[in-house]
Amino acid sequence: MNTIKPNICIIAGMLLGMVGCQTVEKTDKEWLFFPAPPENPRIQFLTWASGAEQVEPTRDSFESFVLGDEPTAARHLVKPYGVAAFEGVVYVCDTKALAIVRLDFKEQRYSIFGDRGPGRLRKPINIVIDPLGYKFVADPVRKQIVAFGPDDKYVTAYDIPEPCRPVDVAVFENELFVLDNDQTCQIVVLDRKSGKVLRTIGKPGGEPGEFKIPNSIDLDSEGNIYISDTHNWRVQKLSPQGEPIWSKGTPGYMLGQFGRPRGIRVGPDNIVYVVDGATEIVQMFNSDGDRLMRFGGPGNVPGALGLPASVAIDKTSIKYFKKYLHKDFTPESLIFVASQYGQYLINVYAFGSFPEGYDYGASNMRELPSSADEKNIGPVEVAPKSVPAIDTETKLIEQEAATDKAAN
Repeated sequence: MNTIKPNICIIAGMLLGMVGCQTVEKTDKEWLFFPAPPENPRIQFLTWASGAEQVEPTRDSFESFVLGDEPTAARHLVKPYGVAAFEGVVYVCDTKALAIVRLDFKEQRYSIFGDRGPGRLRKPINIVIDPLGYKFVADPVRKQIVAFGPDDKYVTAYDIPEPCRPVDVAVFENELFVLDNDQTCQIVVLDRKSGKVLRTIGKPGGEPGEFKIPNSIDLDSEGNIYISDTHNWRVQKLSPQGEPIWSKGTPGYMLGQFGRPRGIRVGPDNIVYVVDGATEIVQMFNSDGDRLMRFGGPGNVPGALGLPASVAIDKTSIKYFKKYLHKDFTPESLIFVASQYGQYLINVYAFGSFPEGYDYGASNMRELPSSADEKNIGPVEVAPKSVPAIDTETKLIEQEAATDKAAN
């Protein structure tokens, strides 16, 4: 995979050229890929959604006459944070609506759950889904991990020992790995069946295996732990027992550095995706911590990101997004990124490839205007290190943490 250049590129039309003996046909459709050709594009932007309007079919005049007016209640995301996807449904933690929003691309429906009953959420912040469709939601105000079944109905809740502020959770076999970013700054490992604490991993600090306001956690197929260690401006990989394997990242705004590492997820191919809320990009690393590429970027256009918070990787939903794919691009997985601000809150991308030797038709490409905020995003090897100041997002996190504690 090639390292991406710091720009966003649109491949216009169906990309004139030859693939074997077939000519690519012209079309008026525009395609957004990362990185820009002549490098090998590996990620295609597919679509976006911020509410029911982008998911549910629009009624025609006759349907409106028969069925009446559309519901007047707001049916859109207010302030998304965590995101997950399974079988064509995108699940979003809305920290203001205090519920899980379902953007169902399979059935073309918008709905919510977790807003009432014993499973009522007080501040859903991150969500993860196991292979059977069980959902686990980190709620720092409830101080619990709240579980919902494949039918989205409440199942149970797992208590976290005090003091606690659970902000993310990962599932591995019969264990739940809960990330606590209160003063404990540790990982609490629970037995999934009994809820019993089995062990804890890590402690506050800046050394390997220590954390400072960690934001997100995920595990790979072998049970290795990946932590977005936000205020240490790095990503860490630990063994299943919590032993440090590697730590990557320094403070800064260049590729390989972090201004504000947030959501982290590991794909089925063990590619590590890390959201940076400061530079508003997603950086990709291999399992050894080597930088691969990045995508996204600041802006208020489809495919760009506005204070992104989380990322999700899913293979089960590919068939429900085929209509958005370039016909010659073969997807391996889908990527969902949740932004907290702007018009385009949930952006959907595909990770994959074109056939070897594909002609991208460079004469038909044009670039989107660069954002002023993106000018300093470049290779870390040629850029001086810079330490980010305490920014607006950091203050927001601290204010929300204080509010959460006051609510208890």
